[in-house]
Amino acid sequence: MAAHCTATTDTKCLPCRANHYTALWNYLPRCLYCNNICTRNQEVEIQCSATNNRVCRCKQGYYMKDDFCISHSQCGPGHGVQTKGTSKQDTVCEKCAHGFFSRSTSALDVCVKHQECADGQLPLFTGSVYHDALCGSCEDLASDSETLRKFLSAYFEEPRRHNGKMKRFVATFVRESRRKSGLTFFQKKVGPLERIKAWLANAPAEQLRLVPQMLRNSTLTSLADKIDRRLHDIMNQSPNCSLISP
Repeated sequence: MAAHCTATTDTKCLPCRANHYTALWNYLPRCLYCNNICTRNQEVEIQCSATNNRVCRCKQGYYMKDDFCISHSQCGPGHGVQTKGTSKQDTVCEKCAHGFFSRSTSALDVCVKHQECADGQLPLFTGSVYHDALCGSCEDLASDSETLRKFLSAYFEEPRRHNGKMKRFVATFVRESRRKSGLTFFQKKVGPLERIKAWLANAPAEQLRLVPQMLRNSTLTSLADKIDRRLHDIMNQSPNCSLISP
């Protein structure tokens, strides 16, 4: 307001200058400064204008908590997103239901339904909350190293607590295998489970068939038994097929 009204003159108003505003009818002597400054991990939702202050919001992937924009929580393997995070709310995760899985660590991915095996195929790996089902035949496991590789890898998706035993497996078999093949050791620090999965992805077929025995030698007996039981179940469903497990 530039001047109050008098008995003979009306109130005199002037437009707000740049970066200043008034949102309501008022008697203010000067416009208010647009003092909302968007800080780290924020972006402008509504620009400052003559009629409103600047409005900020959290950037994509962040939400407001205690006046700070914090990154949305990620749902780990075996869990999927139930409700995606917004600028005001964190991600809501849920454990994958029976028949669904998630291998990722993500703030966006939902649990995915296990694939259904076609007629004439067996569920070689029945699926878990960490891994999809693997379909095929006993003959595939016996003759196709890539099918055997996928089958074995599925048993190493679940986070396990036997960290010491996993380290023994890496020290005894994974490092020795890489040394003999002339491959360099892992350059970055990763856990033993990740090392084993990386080794399985490249191990020759003759080593893949020795995995149950390798696990026993590393005192990972329960995992070795679990793999062997499944192999025997598959052979029982295919009488003419032989899977020799050490």
